[in-house]
Amino acid sequence: MKRLALPGLTLGLLAAFAAGPVVWLVARSLASVGGDAFAELATPAGRTAVLNTLKASGGAATFALALGLPLSLLLYRTDVPFRRGFTLLLTLPSAIPPFIWALGWVALASPKVGYLGPLVPFDIYSTTGMAFVLGGAGLPFVLLAAGAAIQRIDPTLEEAARMSGAGPLRASLGVTLPLIWPALLAGTGLVFLFSASAFGVPYLLGFSATPPTTVLTTRIYSAMLMGGPDNFARAIGLSTVLLGLSIVVLALNGFFGRRGRVRLLAGKGLASRPWTLGRLRPFALGFVVLVVLVLVALPLLAVFLTSVQKSFGGGLGADNLTFAHWGEVLANPRTLRAARWSLLLALFAATLVCLLAVAVAVLRRRPGWLGRLTETVAMWPYAIPGTVFAMALIVAFSRDLRFILFERVAFVLTLGDTFWLMLVAYAAKHLALGTRGATEALAQLDPSLEEAARIAGAGPRRAFRDAMLPLLRPALATAFALVFLTSATELTMSVMLLPPGTDLLGTLLFELTTYADPTAAAVLACAFVALVVAGLGVLAIARRPRVAA
Repeated sequence: MKRLALPGLTLGLLAAFAAGPVVWLVARSLASVGGDAFAELATPAGRTAVLNTLKASGGAATFALALGLPLSLLLYRTDVPFRRGFTLLLTLPSAIPPFIWALGWVALASPKVGYLGPLVPFDIYSTTGMAFVLGGAGLPFVLLAAGAAIQRIDPTLEEAARMSGAGPLRASLGVTLPLIWPALLAGTGLVFLFSASAFGVPYLLGFSATPPTTVLTTRIYSAMLMGGPDNFARAIGLSTVLLGLSIVVLALNGFFGRRGRVRLLAGKGLASRPWTLGRLRPFALGFVVLVVLVLVALPLLAVFLTSVQKSFGGGLGADNLTFAHWGEVLANPRTLRAARWSLLLALFAATLVCLLAVAVAVLRRRPGWLGRLTETVAMWPYAIPGTVFAMALIVAFSRDLRFILFERVAFVLTLGDTFWLMLVAYAAKHLALGTRGATEALAQLDPSLEEAARIAGAGPRRAFRDAMLPLLRPALATAFALVFLTSATELTMSVMLLPPGTDLLGTLLFELTTYADPTAAAVLACAFVALVVAGLGVLAIARRPRVAA
């Protein structure tokens, strides 16, 4: 019985709070086929939302692929200066909530008061604007996937092409590109899924525009706002459609990901020399600088400039600049209360993720199907759109759940409209961040360490705690930091699950933007960026290898 305690408890928790709600959501929608659940798809508004989702997501994926391919070759295979610094800057959009990038581009490209105004060649309040912002935010998915594939390529293949008379361009097109193409497509699929799951960017650039441009996530949110059984059923149906779209994209992504695995050859010749660009080097450097400037520097600068204006749209003259809004927003009791709840929820979610990740890693190490099943159940909520997962939790826990044991003891589980449900959402959604790191770290440890502790007289728990757990701490610390930062700045699930009369940092930023207070929203957005950058800095220092004196 003791051997079954850990597997049973872990799998039971995951089934109840990670897999169960999504299964129940699908069951509810399928039970209503022919009724109200899918009635929205028969309406022009519903079909338009699906079409706009495909347009915005497809455009974002195409934009990320078009930039990710040349950038990956330049930063990972050529002698462009400051490659590491540029790579770090171009991965920053994946750490900062995409809603903040949308705020920056509203400040830059708004037709009437934007800093760039008519210089932007497209309407930011459209599916094109959504695709541009989401494609820039999702660019790291393509860049990192292609970069990892490039680094795994056996350099002797390229050298053989060069020895046969091919130049750098011919070698890259004939050898490198075919080998990294599956990884590029896998990264592009992740950008599509990331864009289809987005809520904040489509809300700011589409739903709140005139006339509104809706996608699936904002249509689900509007159905929830309208209330009533019919609208609730339609929200369930649209959530199932978005879930189905995600599953299809994930299946294709897994297919290309498996094809993109490049086998390495061991030996001295593994490290490849970067290509020498020669006279093309300044042009390549200019291209990389331009991308960094447009996708990273300009939006963040626009958010900062908006935060120090007395009135947005009043110009950048000295008479319209002030830091007074910073004190008013950050010292506001409502902001402090929202920050306290956000940080507490993020702290508890990160702790819970680390505990569950260790349990899943231990089970995964055991032979048999139970460990693989537990890992799969722990990983899959991360791939589900936040809107769909929040909707699943609402459907599953909208009513009190009663349990009776031995006909004597009764338990009542009340999660709806509470912070406990938000804690469940954060921990379950981000559990993959801890599970992957803990599982891989534990798989790399030599079992003889634990066996030596057992021989010395330690029991199973003591052996794991003293011999194995200390070696897992780096992976768990990384997971803790990532889950903490992601939860503290979370927007989509927070907007849908927040109890009435309460605030979190994400929902407060959402409200300030919704009710047209761009200056206060920009101050809070700057605080978000500072929090993320500080967290990433601490994480980088913690990851730095220590050299013994």
